[in-house]
Amino acid sequence: MRKQPLKLLLEDSNLEIIKAKTLDSNSQSNATSFYSNISDEYEQFSDGKRFQCDSSYSSSSLHSSITLGDETLLQNYQKRLDPEILSEQAKFIFLIGRQSSEEWVLNFNEKCLKVNLFFKESLFNSLLETAFNDDDCKLKRKLVLTLDYFTNLITFTFFLLWKWIQNENQQDMSQFVSNSQSIIEFIVLMISLRINEFRLEQQLITIIEQIVQPFPEKQILKECQETWKSYLSVGLFPPKLVTFNVKPNSVLPWTTDEVAFVLSFINQSFYAGLQLKNVIVKGGLNNYFRRINTISQFIIYSVVKSPNKHDRQDALGYWIELAEKLQKNYDLEGLFIVYKYGIQLLLKDYIGTMPMLFRDLNRIPRINTFYEEHIKSNFNNEILKNEHQFYIPSFHKIITQIKRLEQQVKMNKKLFDQISDILFQLVQIQKRQHRLHQSMSAKISDNEEQIIHYFIKGIEKELEVNLQIPLNKETLVYIELIKLAKNTN
Repeated sequence: MRKQPLKLLLEDSNLEIIKAKTLDSNSQSNATSFYSNISDEYEQFSDGKRFQCDSSYSSSSLHSSITLGDETLLQNYQKRLDPEILSEQAKFIFLIGRQSSEEWVLNFNEKCLKVNLFFKESLFNSLLETAFNDDDCKLKRKLVLTLDYFTNLITFTFFLLWKWIQNENQQDMSQFVSNSQSIIEFIVLMISLRINEFRLEQQLITIIEQIVQPFPEKQILKECQETWKSYLSVGLFPPKLVTFNVKPNSVLPWTTDEVAFVLSFINQSFYAGLQLKNVIVKGGLNNYFRRINTISQFIIYSVVKSPNKHDRQDALGYWIELAEKLQKNYDLEGLFIVYKYGIQLLLKDYIGTMPMLFRDLNRIPRINTFYEEHIKSNFNNEILKNEHQFYIPSFHKIITQIKRLEQQVKMNKKLFDQISDILFQLVQIQKRQHRLHQSMSAKISDNEEQIIHYFIKGIEKELEVNLQIPLNKETLVYIELIKLAKNTN
């Protein structure tokens, strides 16, 4: 089978990787979740239009900020509420009307008092009420982690604020205290587990601070704000026009040590800025897949572009050496991209029958042994013990596990707990990588910054110029690569 772009399927021993859409999420006006909802016995668990999502807000995690429209505060959020999950009364109250930014708190309070039921009667509503009235924090955590299967962050935050305002009129003091504690627990969990989304939602933090008073967990709000400010300094650098002089028979103008560090840094940056909703919502990972597809295409092109067998051996040797350096970085995500999705498929689908390229192949088994040994645990234990190493787990394995469970949960809803556990593990990885990324990014040199720019945008431009094919025409790209691979002397 000829190599095609990546798709999230179940991983098997042969690493079957099949084509996936890599649409630019910024071009999608409406993104939807993978599944319509966690249905009850009368509903089908299907891939429907669950909720509308502002895809420009859901762009790649490598982006560090967004620009909100010049609209009043509540008008901005009204557009991003999930109308399908709201009750008819809430839909009418919260989606109709215009207010000035100076009066939004008062108007918001008045609107909340007019609503008796915020969400439609549904399975989600019953799950929410169960978690809301239960002392078990794990139930609340599960709901916060899996929120995007049902609704979105804005709608759920408005629900909690509605609950808070309604609770202020509660006559039963014990119920008032219980409700207040539950609401605050939810808000603290949301900010802690989904902090990257709140870093981009400073206005939402302002709303919480003004309505939920007194808010006992001031530190979590302060941490969110401070982290957001510092995060702008550790996001990927603003784009620059950089020209690189690469010799005709060279792969890249940098050593494999330099490139390995930068690739691991980019993978770390991806984890550091990851938003949970992008793992669940359709189109949220489009930029991720486009990036790794492009690197895979570039690896193949760099080897097959020359018909000379010695040039091909040198190019393949470069990528094998790079994989060895990624191994030393303990970067399983980098090894997946360069080794499993690059070198391995290059040899299998393009030039695997050409013995003149076997010069460096005796080095591959050691790389494969390391990868297969550690991919089983995916650094679950190691990342807790080593604070001065990259130790980057394979995101491909994590997302594959989630998608496998999404398919199986249709028949067994108890597996939803496993999805929640994996998402919680992903949050822990994100927090660790963000912490390390903050200190590491401050030390990035100008040369490393240039390499970052090249791997984010440069290789896309180089491939399109040399192949004379837009990279979004993926089938044509791979046909051209096959033609180049067959051209030998």
